[in-house]
Amino acid sequence: MRRRAAHALADVRPADDTTSGGEWEQHRLSPTDFPVPELILFGLRNLRDLESWGPGEKLRWGITATFGDIPFSVSLEKFGLRLYVPKGLAADVRDELVRRLQAAVKLSEAYLQDLARQQIDAGNVTIENQYRHFEGAYRFFREKAGVAYETAPPKPKITRRDKDGRPMGWSSEPWKPQIEGGYLAGAMVDAYFSRLEHLLVLVLPFLDFEPSVGALVRFVGLTWDEKWRKVFDVAGDNTAKLRYDQLRHIKETVRNPLSHGGFAKKGTSFFFHVDKIGALPALLTKHGRSFELFITRVPHGTYQELCSQLDDVDAFLAASTVAPGVQYAQTGLDVAFSADFSGRGRRKRSSLAT
Repeated sequence: MRRRAAHALADVRPADDTTSGGEWEQHRLSPTDFPVPELILFGLRNLRDLESWGPGEKLRWGITATFGDIPFSVSLEKFGLRLYVPKGLAADVRDELVRRLQAAVKLSEAYLQDLARQQIDAGNVTIENQYRHFEGAYRFFREKAGVAYETAPPKPKITRRDKDGRPMGWSSEPWKPQIEGGYLAGAMVDAYFSRLEHLLVLVLPFLDFEPSVGALVRFVGLTWDEKWRKVFDVAGDNTAKLRYDQLRHIKETVRNPLSHGGFAKKGTSFFFHVDKIGALPALLTKHGRSFELFITRVPHGTYQELCSQLDDVDAFLAASTVAPGVQYAQTGLDVAFSADFSGRGRRKRSSLAT
């Protein structure tokens, strides 16, 4: 790969003593063209042996070099990737230089793919912390649902009048607040389970979890309930088992039907045919279908129960063995699966347990 880089980037060379002279102009390099700026750094420094500098004030890294006999500098700064070239440089020359940087990115990507697979399998990775994103979505839908349920239905609208102008027809939406509240409550539950699954991964460095040999990849691929049983002892911890059962009930009665086209597991949402009787619910008297469920999948009373149960789960998480991991997740900082980070996480957990 270094040989390929030497050929493809032959006219990109180390800076000489005259590189820093003269006036420079700055150009912004688009994140669309360079979504991972570090690939420029790797290509020029690691594959082309150019010297880098930084970090510094409002700067992550920079490289100064020459393109042919033209000096240039590329750096990752506080407000993005920047290219510096001599003032007045022709646009076509600058565009050609940008193409060289894009070539450096492609070379880096080809070189790093095998390393990426090895590092992921070994668990030497950092997880982007998206807790606040899912938490924000959950709180947003929860608040909006609460408002929707409490909103008064719109007044009836006159749809037809007689020849004298007297109303003869009306349309009304008496259940509109309940229907819209149900939509929002369904989205609330979805966001909660997304947050829960994400959180159960973020807390792993605070436990005795070994991410190597593909273990982290396999854990991420588990369902939420499998993750819960890996993190908590549902056989020995009655509260963990209680919260697990509550979540499973919410999953099976609310989230699964909403997420799978309105169908519950094992045909339990079907109505079976009985000769000379009609279609009866598969669960018979266990069906428990109130008239409200014909209006919305999540009636107001169900929403209130959901909020109470999800609050109970959150309270359990905040006081559980993974409490330090939950607190860290709430900061929004990324989680590194490294010996140093995991060691500090486990020490924090041990200190709170004593």
